[in-house]
Amino acid sequence: MKRVVPSLAPSLLVSVPHLRDPNFDHSVVLLLEHDAEGSMGLVINRQTDHSMSDFCALQDLEYRGPKEAMVFVGGPVEPTQGFVLHGGAPPAVPSDVAGREVVAGIWFGADMELLRRLTREGGTLFRLLVGYAGWAPGQLDAEIAAGAWIPRPATPELVFHASPAEVWSLSLRDLGIDPRTIVKGGAAPN
Repeated sequence: MKRVVPSLAPSLLVSVPHLRDPNFDHSVVLLLEHDAEGSMGLVINRQTDHSMSDFCALQDLEYRGPKEAMVFVGGPVEPTQGFVLHGGAPPAVPSDVAGREVVAGIWFGADMELLRRLTREGGTLFRLLVGYAGWAPGQLDAEIAAGAWIPRPATPELVFHASPAEVWSLSLRDLGIDPRTIVKGGAAPN
């Protein structure tokens, strides 16, 4: 009989300070998949040193977005794989390219044509992330049970509008948790 795991996806996972893995220190993960096969998500608040405009120039993509936009690190797994989170399917993108709606106002895709259209057209909020966060079957459940992650609802405001430097503290404050009151402990897994 196949084990049934109640899905936490889609949601945000907010790391606590005693999560000792440097890949997830003060991170917020948009959890996209969570079932008996494992879990997958994207860190939404860790920027790289690479601007979107420089990335697009290297990929020969036209870029009409904000100059200050950066490429993000989605997680430590497959760091050369790109993923796109966007704020809605642009009208010129066919549904098979647009990806899937995660929650209202947040879409997920991994198609180069989607990225090409988003960079060329401008106007649609989006983030390019490289790599992803992945967990083996039962691993994420164990980490949550150990207190390493605090699940919370995903919102477009936190994904697209909040400053990456503030997403972690805002995610906690929205839940009524003062980040200064979270004590570093020693029990959380690496």
